[in-house]
Amino acid sequence: MHRRTMLLWMIALAVAFAAGFVVNRYLFPVNRAPETAGAGTVPGHDHVHAETTYVCPMHSQIISDKPGTCPICGMALVPVKPAAAETATGADAGPAVQIEPEVINNLGVKIARVRRTTLVRSIETPGFVQQIEPAQHVRVQAPFAAKVSALQAKPGQWIEAGKPLVTLESETLRTAEQVHIVLMKESTPMQANSHDTMLPAAVEADHGMTLEKSRAELARLGLTDDAVRELEQKRVASSKLTLYAPYSGRIANLQVTTGDSVKNGATLFELSGMARASVLANAFQRDAAWIQSGQPVEVRLPHVSSQMWSGVVNQGAVAIDPSSQNIGVRLSFTAPAHLLKSAMYVVATIHGDARPGVLAVPQEALIRTESEDRVIVALGGGRFKPVPVRTGIETGGQVEILSGLKEGDEIVVSAQFLIDSESSLQASFRRMTAH
Repeated sequence: MHRRTMLLWMIALAVAFAAGFVVNRYLFPVNRAPETAGAGTVPGHDHVHAETTYVCPMHSQIISDKPGTCPICGMALVPVKPAAAETATGADAGPAVQIEPEVINNLGVKIARVRRTTLVRSIETPGFVQQIEPAQHVRVQAPFAAKVSALQAKPGQWIEAGKPLVTLESETLRTAEQVHIVLMKESTPMQANSHDTMLPAAVEADHGMTLEKSRAELARLGLTDDAVRELEQKRVASSKLTLYAPYSGRIANLQVTTGDSVKNGATLFELSGMARASVLANAFQRDAAWIQSGQPVEVRLPHVSSQMWSGVVNQGAVAIDPSSQNIGVRLSFTAPAHLLKSAMYVVATIHGDARPGVLAVPQEALIRTESEDRVIVALGGGRFKPVPVRTGIETGGQVEILSGLKEGDEIVVSAQFLIDSESSLQASFRRMTAH
């Protein structure tokens, strides 16, 4: 009887030992010291000095010191090489990741340098045309009797402001310029040149004109202030005058051709100009502080999307839409009258003030999470480390960096999410093996 009791106790101890081994082996692998640890290894710290640890890609709690398969999903365990010991830059900084050069090449890792640049906040906002002011029309007339020497304008042609329209030729203009040259010569003595010696005696004898009256006469004949200054500098009289478009417009009612003779005041053609449109645009409330009166605006019309029209902000944050919670912004711009219709939909881009000398990184380098924004910094030698950053404005594919990086740092702009995932996996592994 006594021998049977002893036998039962021995069997119970053997079963308990086997059960404990199985539980320790398969259910709590974290608490198990690696079997490859050499003599003299301090218990609980040998995993820190292990050269390679194998982890399940799907179940990070499955850790082994030798190759194998995951007992949960059956996937092959992958090797993880712990990075060299380092001091963390912050509580949220993840561990550095060591990647072999061939892996870096296969992942397509691309590096960019943190640099200082000038950022301009651009706000794109939709809107609707509320009011259109009547289009401007001006008649282009001959300022003196002349012959049409050249005609740059064509019927229906769109002419930009400052472009040549027509060239007139007349001896009346030449005589007026010669008189002005003589008056300039008398008021400011200078050596006579070949052009002065060719002036008619009648012109030289005319002393009833002053410089101010002469300038006024030249302006009446169509010379601009710049043209008068050029005449006074070069002192060369010409019989030809080119008229330029005072503003952008379309040629209409063309009445002359090259070679025609026209009388003083005759209408050459009409220039139908730009119309001014008032727009009520919608912007997000977060952009209200960036929108100010006087800021430049570029407006794109839906049916002429390839061209932008210049405008200005007249008033910002005029009202709040209770349904969308967007703010109203009043804009105005000029465009050809035939392109504008009341209540037309437009898209406006408001350009805010420039911010020079700010640290910026490409927008694609930023990793956004619920708790923070971070980037992957290239430490050199195939080592990468995630670093939390604080961001500012975003515009033109660039993000302002307020803290976390310095000028000259190298960051990853491609495949950074894979590196960040590997760093997170190593951080989880360290937390589990830290006890």
